[in-house]
This record gives sequence, C-alpha cells and structure tokens, in this order.
Amino acid sequence: AADREPGEEFQVDETSSECEAPGLQAGVLIVGADAVTRDALADAVTRLGHTVSHAAAPGSPAIDLPAGRVPDLALIRLDAVEPAIETAGQIVARFGVPIIYVTATEDAALLERTQRTVPHGYVLEPIDARQLGLTIRAALELAARGGTDRERNAWKVAGLRSGADAAERRAAMFDSLFERANAGVILADRDGNIEAINPAANRIFSIYDAPSDESRFEHFSVYHPDGRTPFATEDLPLFRAVAGEATRDVLMLLRPRCTEAEPVDTWIRATGYPMLDTDGESMGGALVLWDVTAALEQEAKSKEVEAELHERVQVLDAIIRSMGDGVVVVDNEGRFTLFNPSAERIIGIGITDRPSEEWSDLYGVFYTDTTTPVPTEELPLIGASRGEVVEDVEFFLRNPKIPEGVYISVNASPLRDEAQEVVGGVAVFRDVSQRRMEAEALTQAFAHGRLEVIDTVLHNIGNAINSVATGVGTLHGWFDDNELLRRFAALSDIITAHDRDWMSWLEHDPQGRRLRPFLVSLIDDLTNERERLLKTSSRVRERVRHIVDIIRTQASFTGSTVERQTIDLAETISDAVKVVLESLGRRNIRIEVDCARAPAEILVQESRLQQLLVNLIKNAIEATDERMHKMENDPDWRPQVRLVAYRPKQGNAVVIDVIDNGIGIEPSLLEAVFNAGYTTKREGSGLGLHSAANFVIGSGGRIRARSEGIGHGTTMRVMLRIAERPPQSSPEWSVA
Repeated sequence: AADREPGEEFQVDETSSECEAPGLQAGVLIVGADAVTRDALADAVTRLGHTVSHAAAPGSPAIDLPAGRVPDLALIRLDAVEPAIETAGQIVARFGVPIIYVTATEDAALLERTQRTVPHGYVLEPIDARQLGLTIRAALELAARGGTDRERNAWKVAGLRSGADAAERRAAMFDSLFERANAGVILADRDGNIEAINPAANRIFSIYDAPSDESRFEHFSVYHPDGRTPFATEDLPLFRAVAGEATRDVLMLLRPRCTEAEPVDTWIRATGYPMLDTDGESMGGALVLWDVTAALEQEAKSKEVEAELHERVQVLDAIIRSMGDGVVVVDNEGRFTLFNPSAERIIGIGITDRPSEEWSDLYGVFYTDTTTPVPTEELPLIGASRGEVVEDVEFFLRNPKIPEGVYISVNASPLRDEAQEVVGGVAVFRDVSQRRMEAEALTQAFAHGRLEVIDTVLHNIGNAINSVATGVGTLHGWFDDNELLRRFAALSDIITAHDRDWMSWLEHDPQGRRLRPFLVSLIDDLTNERERLLKTSSRVRERVRHIVDIIRTQASFTGSTVERQTIDLAETISDAVKVVLESLGRRNIRIEVDCARAPAEILVQESRLQQLLVNLIKNAIEATDERMHKMENDPDWRPQVRLVAYRPKQGNAVVIDVIDNGIGIEPSLLEAVFNAGYTTKREGSGLGLHSAANFVIGSGGRIRARSEGIGHGTTMRVMLRIAERPPQSSPEWSVA
C-alpha cells in the first residue's frame, strides 16, 4: 500500500463489523493523503461505534484542529511515509493520544522509522473491520492503563518535587537570612574550621582584605571588657560553641594588631550556639556578632549627659530653694511636687496633701479687698494646671500662721510635656505688702485731695500752659525781630526815594528793573509766613480751649465726694464723655459707648473714676490726632473711640475698655506707659497714666494696655472689683 498513489482504490472488509467494542467509544483523528482514503477510514471507524473528531491530510491540517476537536486516538495511513510519520510525532507531542498506522507494506525499515513515534498498533490493508476494532480497543485500553500509571507516577513525582521545592525554598530563605542579617554570623565545623561567614560579619573584620576567612581573624586581638586582658582561645564563644557549650551576650574588644593608621577598637557582643545532629553529637558551632561600638559610645555620652543634667538639677534645686520668691508646682491631679522654703515662709503654711478644693480656706486666700475669699477655681495655680497663663495678679493671704496677712503678686504658667499636653502648673509669687502699703498710702493721699491737685495741674493745665507759652513766644519772636518786616521797611524807603521819578526809575534804572522779582519773592515769603503764623495761633487757640476743658472738668467734680459710694456706672461714663464732647466734635471723632452688659451700680470713688475716664478718653483723642498727622496715606481711615463696660465671666468685677484706632503702642512699651514720668509727647508730664494706675490698683483692680503695634490702635482695659449686687440690665446707647 505504501507504493500506491493517492486516489487508488482503498477497500475495507466490512464482514466483521460486529466486532465493535461497546463502552470504549472514542473520537478518532483520521489522517490520509487523499480524501477517498479518509472517507473510507471514517466510514469504517463509524461502523465500529466510534466518532470521527477530524479528518485531514498530513501536516498542519491534522495538527491545527478546530476548538473542541481534540481526539482520543489517531488513525494514520502511511500513504505518504515521511509526512505521515512527522505528523504522527507532532500529534503525540501535542495531544498525547495513541497512534495506529494503516499500511499495506511489510518493509521492516519503514516500520522501524515509525517506532520513533511509539505507535500503539498497525492495521494491514486490506483492512479487516474486526482487526481494526480490536486494534483500536487495545490501543485505548493500553493508553488508559498507561494514563493511570502516569498519573500515579506524576503524583509521586509531584510530591517529591514539592518536597524538593519546599526544601529549596527553606534553603533559599536561610541563605537570604544568612546573607542579609544585620547581625554577623560565623559557622565552624567540629574541628573549629570556618565553614561560612556572612557579609555582616565580614564588615566587622573588613579592615583587612584577607585571602581567606581564617586568615582574617589572625590580624585581630580579642580582649575582655577591661581592654587589657586577652581572651584565651578556648574561652572564645565560637570555640566554646564547637565544644558544645552555649554562651550569651559576651562583650569583647576587637583590636587590630597592626595597621598603617592608628588602630581603631571595635566593641562586639557575641552569642555562641552549639550545632548538634539528631544523635546529639556536635557538628560544629555558630557565632552571632553585633557591633556595639556606637551603642557603647552613645551610652557613655548618655551617662555624661545624665551626670551633667543631674548636676544642673542640683544647681536648679539649690537656686529654687535659695530664691526669695515663692515657687510652687503641682501636677495635673492637684498634687504638690515642689514647695520651696520661700513659699512656706511667705504663705506661713507649707505643702499639704489635702484636696485642692480646700486650698483657698487652708492658706487663707482673699482678693485685695482683704475680705472676699478667692474661689478655688480662680487660684492661679489651679488655672495654670488647666492651661491658663496668669500674670501679675495680686491677692491677700491671712491664716493662723500669718494673722496680720500679706499681699502677694503671682505669676502662673502651665507645665507641658514633649507632646505639649498640660501635665501640671507652676506659680511664682512674692511678698508685695510693702509696695501695697505704699500704694495704699498714695491712694489715701489722693482720696484726701493732697495729691489730686498736683496731678491735675501737672498733667493737664501744665501741658496746656506750656503749649500756650511756646506758641505765644513764637508769635512774640516773629514780631520782635522779623526779616520779612525789615524787607518791607526797605521797600518803603525805596518807594519814598523815587516818588518823583517812579515810572522812569522802574523802566530805566537797573535797581528799578529788579523791583518786580523782589516783590514776587516778598509776596511768596509773606504767604509762607502767614501759614506758619496761622498754625502757631491755631495751636495756641487749641491749648486755650484745652485749659477751658480742664477747668470745666474740675468744676464738674467739685461736688463729688472722695469716699467710696454706690454710683450709676452708665451715668458716670456719660458725664465723663460730656466733658470731652466738644473736643471730640471739633476733631470729627465718633465715640460709641456700650454699657449693655455692665452692672447698673458699682461701689467706687466717683470723682476719681470720672477723672480716670476723662484722662483715658483724652489719651485716645491724642492718639487719633497723632495717627492723623503721621499716617496720612490711609484715605479710608476715620478717627473713632469706643467705651465698652461689661461684667466678666469670672469674678465679681466690672471691666471698662477704652478703645481707639489711633497711632498704637509698641508691644515692648505696653508696661512702661504706666511708669511715673514716662511719656512719648513733647510736652507731656508722664503722670496721667501713672495716676490712673495708682487709682485702679488702690481700688483693688487692674489696668492693662493692649496694642498690636504702631498703626493698630490701643485698648486701655480697666478692671475694678465691685460689691455683690443683683445684676440689672442697662440699655445700650451711643454718642456721636
């Protein structure tokens, strides 16, 4: 059949078709060179109960099957020998199905060449249907048994491969750990020979480029922590590990034996582990190393810093204990952690473990009126432990240890940790009884009128008279000796001398021709002089009006008493505003007053409060004047003064704010403005705000200046203690 040409008659003996084998039906791939052969084989296969999955000529048509046409068996006719054998090999490689050759030849050489495709059988032509069925059945059964064996072997191989892969992964992990570990690792066999050393260990010994691991260690000496006693070889952790003894955290000094540079010591901490086999016999030892040089240096530095810090703490403690000011510290749970001797000396009673709710009663803390107890929540130390800052607040202390009582001035601040969380508070205070007595004496002197006249004259009338005197002197000097007047006199002499030839002199005489420029210059100078004189006279007139204001103010206070009495606060403020209302109107200054949140009545020296308000309002007016002259580049600015009176949330007090949008104050000068003699005005006495501060402090209150700097205005805040009375509302009103 191998000698036939494609297309020759191909016959199948169908007399034995009853040999088909039920239960072993397969999809058969038929490969033949011509369509007639493929159709005959397909018909024979179908009669045997099988199906034809695909039929094609040798080559790619038989290999590139449509989707879902993968066969269970391939039936290949050797009518084109080499293409058929090559196609059979490709079918086996791609699909792994049994191969059956259909042939009419008995050529041994030809059949030998087909063996390389490992066929499952041969069918001779003419084809006997029984033989074809038996061959197909045998091939399918053999393939099935082979598949089971292969599957079984595949499971075994897969298990072995999985175990090998796992072992390989573990080995890779150990290798990676060994290579990447930050700690140095050295492995030695049972004879002490180095088996492996990881990169981290090599870095420790990297001062030498040694040809081998063993020779690298020969360049170092190992010492005990004292830095003088060498380690015996048998005491080294690696050799002890090889001998079966474990060691842990052995500190050693590694020192180069000789180098061109000065040797640098390395401190290492080593741990040795014996390596044992399953029988407990030593296989060698492992040494784990850590370079702790930097850590030890840092530890030494930390000890130095700790010692220095301890010394500083000792010094600070000595300073705090020797301070004349009292220093008290509490934690955020209200427990005292510091109470210096001065604090105990000033207060009279030292540290206590009683709860903070009892501190005000225990230590006897009163407001400066010496009768009103301070609630615990208003104690500066308690406020500081809540995160508040308290500055220069005065209290009166009286308890069985200090029955005569003392005045103290307190500053308190919160204590914070590194996260800026409040963990307590610290208060520093001093005994200001002497200063307080002096202030009270000054207040009493003012109350009896002995200093009030001096203050008024120096601060108000004195300033105004000085200004008037200066202006009058300027005018007198102008009229007494004035160059402009002399020039007018010279002009008069010239005109008189040329009365008869005036026109000719003007036209022909050189001096006459210069008369016109002379007159123009004289007129310009006269105009400028007029402006200067007008400004001077205006200032004189303003100062005279100011004197009138002062006299009116003093007259309005004539009937007021210097004793403390209950007054209508809104009415008192209104009276003070009326005193300066004319000055406000002349300057076109808008003034607003808000007493809606203030108590209706307060207990105070009425005349002193009115004088205080007038002085503060006049200071605000002068601040707007100064801004108007110094900062003319703001066309939208309009002068304004506001008075706001209200009761604060805490304490039995009234706050009066006098707010202006004038020139402002440098922040560094906010405290200095109350000092006696301090002034920024050319003609000021520096006693106005000082007098105001004395009155406020003498009344048990506080006065503060607030400003964000030049160009941002000023707020003068006055806080006065008041008698406890039922709150009454007061309507809001304004004066423009």
